[in-house]
Amino acid sequence: MKVLLLGSTGLLGQAVAPAWRRRGHTVLEAARHNAPIALDIADNDALVAALEAETPDIVVNTAALTDIDACERDPAAAWRINARPLAFLADWSSRTGGRLVHISTDHYYLDGRAAAHDEHAPVMLVNEYARTKYAGEALALTSPHALVLRTSIVGIRRWERPTFAEWAIDVAAHDRPATLFNDAWSSSIDVGTFATAALDMAEAGATGLFNLAASEIYTKEAFLREIARQLDVTLSSAVTGSIGALATRRASQLGLDVGRAERVLGYRLPALEEVVAAVLKQHGERRS
Repeated sequence: MKVLLLGSTGLLGQAVAPAWRRRGHTVLEAARHNAPIALDIADNDALVAALEAETPDIVVNTAALTDIDACERDPAAAWRINARPLAFLADWSSRTGGRLVHISTDHYYLDGRAAAHDEHAPVMLVNEYARTKYAGEALALTSPHALVLRTSIVGIRRWERPTFAEWAIDVAAHDRPATLFNDAWSSSIDVGTFATAALDMAEAGATGLFNLAASEIYTKEAFLREIARQLDVTLSSAVTGSIGALATRRASQLGLDVGRAERVLGYRLPALEEVVAAVLKQHGERRS
């Protein structure tokens, strides 16, 4: 199967490409910079031209503007990257019968603390990132051949600014001062496990909207403390704080019910301890 991977140089794209190649798929990598196919997903004409030129069997869209503050500063840019391209991708998918796998977000919930939100739970769109990602979902799902995956990923990228996981490992390893949010809940999954599970779902023929994340819901603070536990270090300089102190309002109760995805996959998705172990393993592999 020929796969066009959009956003191939990002955190998730770097995990998707090797995982899908190991299954024997041909992966065509596309991104704005440092990719074999130079493509700005916000350039509608260029996106359509790439689809026509490459004739993929499936498009995997991992490209996104994920900087929440940047989305708030420039809503038009957030729309051009997170939402509008899905109109063209869904049109391509509907016309050709090609599969579309679109990666969405979990930034939709303000209630429930450690509760697990299923795919039908009401959403609350409190910032431009959430609004544009939700619009992207709706556009993608106009194609009957689309698979939309709500998730939160953690992993190692090692370019531009540190990822959340890279920051957390640095804080724990060097006992740096940090504010740990005990009121921000999520079910973040490591990128490697997500990439494989997304492939499994695509190969199973799944379509529609699914939550694909960790099976355990935990706080940002719990994630960092689990890193410290597995590294066998002490966090003496960290303090507990609230996500409410951040400049841009954020959804904070982001737990996802992954039962529907697990039924398709036929296996259990990882809990916090396994997610952290996978991230630390990736960190060690990247360092060596």
